[in-house]
Amino acid sequence: MVPRDTGKALQWLLAAVISGLGTHARAGTELVLAWEAEPRSLDPRYAVDANSQYLEDLLHCALINFDRDGQITPGLAASWQWTTPTTLQLHLREHIRFADGQEVGPKDVVATFQHFLKHDSKAPRRAAFKNLQSVTATSERTVTMTLDSPDASFVANLAVGVLPAAFADGPVITEKTPVGGCGPFQLVSANSQATVLKPNPHWGFGPPPSLSAVVIKIVKDENTRYAKLIAGELDLVQNSISRDKLKVLARERPDLKVYHRPGLSTSYLGFNVRNATLANRLVRRAIAHAIDKEKIIKYVLNGMALNADTLITDSSPFHASGLSVPSYDPVQARLLLDQAGFTQTGEKPRLTLSYKTTTDQTRIVVAKAIAADLRRVGIATKVETLEWGRFKADVDHGRVELWGLSWVGFKDPDIYRFAFATSSIPPNGGNRGWFSLPPLDALLTAGMIETEQAKRQSIYNEVQKIVGEQSPYVFLWHEDVFAVVSNKVSGFELYADGRLSSLAHVQKH
Repeated sequence: MVPRDTGKALQWLLAAVISGLGTHARAGTELVLAWEAEPRSLDPRYAVDANSQYLEDLLHCALINFDRDGQITPGLAASWQWTTPTTLQLHLREHIRFADGQEVGPKDVVATFQHFLKHDSKAPRRAAFKNLQSVTATSERTVTMTLDSPDASFVANLAVGVLPAAFADGPVITEKTPVGGCGPFQLVSANSQATVLKPNPHWGFGPPPSLSAVVIKIVKDENTRYAKLIAGELDLVQNSISRDKLKVLARERPDLKVYHRPGLSTSYLGFNVRNATLANRLVRRAIAHAIDKEKIIKYVLNGMALNADTLITDSSPFHASGLSVPSYDPVQARLLLDQAGFTQTGEKPRLTLSYKTTTDQTRIVVAKAIAADLRRVGIATKVETLEWGRFKADVDHGRVELWGLSWVGFKDPDIYRFAFATSSIPPNGGNRGWFSLPPLDALLTAGMIETEQAKRQSIYNEVQKIVGEQSPYVFLWHEDVFAVVSNKVSGFELYADGRLSSLAHVQKH
């Protein structure tokens, strides 16, 4: 028989041992994933590339969220209502805290969004809030935003990570800024090799994440990412290996699970219309007619995409049908080039263009397939591959003729204004082709301020008709999103916009 005091001592010893084992086991719940490029900004107000926004979603909380299908859901704002057509009142949740334990309040929301009102602000996302006139705290849990004019897309644009007021009033957030957000994780370190996160113990939207850490390795080379995945060095890779490799993994690796679903992205071929040749609409439409999109979808993307005729996906209520969009017709392409004055004699090409893309293997194969299609109608195309940082800089600064990119994660047709309005020419927005058409500008402004659904749909039907006729882009396809996940990971959910929100809830065994 064990004396009572000795029994208690053994219980304490056993508890200590179990606690120690638990700590050791928790250290093994680190989830490792790979991105092809490092995030370009750690400041949510400056996050415009996909990886920066995915990271923003893990580190910060926003006034509104999006569910796995891309539908708006409450976030830090538990509810909201338009009290007038230009006045939005938002009611904040209680007991939401930053990583340092401080409660998130109206002053933090006000400071975050007032940054967009500063005349010297260089935040790229400022373009979405140029209609914002003021933001004020009107009670302990209420924020009121006043606009210059009605803005139908305004609520969807509120998905910006809220910063503590002290940091929102300071300089741009970098890896050296000791800011803790109100998202499920907090930043430990970030450099060109990896970004490391740990759980936010004060996360207020659910229990703290069970993962001990999330390590996002920056692995630029696709073959290296693939090798690390099959070697067990990575637990998750999303949208960044070729479809051929994906097929092999699904067939031969039972220890890995492949997820895929229709996505919200739109891949496109862009035209820099400051180039005299590409300023000619006939040339742009000829190029569109020359590309066999269905063949590329079938053989390069393994059928994991839907043919695109507009910037908006087919699932959107604003998607227009019956548009005059160039279909695959090489005969028509040659005829249009003749009409544009680019006739062909013998083997000499009608014209020569450059096409810039990233070092991603799938993007390279797509570029070469498009170049082959263009060659068949007499257009010589020089494909140039660049690492992501230089590629993005060249696109943003207009050092391109043709380029391939995707719009990712947008939820509202106001994306047309950001992509094609004259007011959105860089550095003020995403009109990287420098396209300008005043009648389109007028429609885009009307679409932004119209709040009645039927009237707004009518406006965007006309927008899509004009863009289809003018062809400032060739809309290529809407790719599926996919992920390869280790069987050691449970609870992972694939979001249509590619966000990694489910990492807050996954477990690693």
